[in-house]
Amino acid sequence: MKKKVNKSELIRGMIAKNPTAKAPEVLALMKKDGIAVSLPLIYQAMKTNGKPKTPSKGKRGRKPGAAKVAASSSSTNDLFTTMQAFVNEAGNLDKAIEILSVFKK
Repeated sequence: MKKKVNKSELIRGMIAKNPTAKAPEVLALMKKDGIAVSLPLIYQAMKTNGKPKTPSKGKRGRKPGAAKVAASSSSTNDLFTTMQAFVNEAGNLDKAIEILSVFKK
């Protein structure tokens, strides 16, 4: 059973031996050693060169639920202000309740 070869590691090793080598030169050296690799794989290995990925900054845009909290508190304040204006227009709380009792039926 053949042992699997990590081609990226071999490419990085070849680049370490020949730091000034270009991708086509590395491809020729790998073919000379009998290892079949593609040119895009060599470019990818040269680009990362064993460096870890940089963490992504995440998705752009608003955070889920953040706007909902602000909207609900402002809508509660708006509702309270509207109800207070209604009671003031009715004269007092008892008259406002009497007016609202029409909608209860």
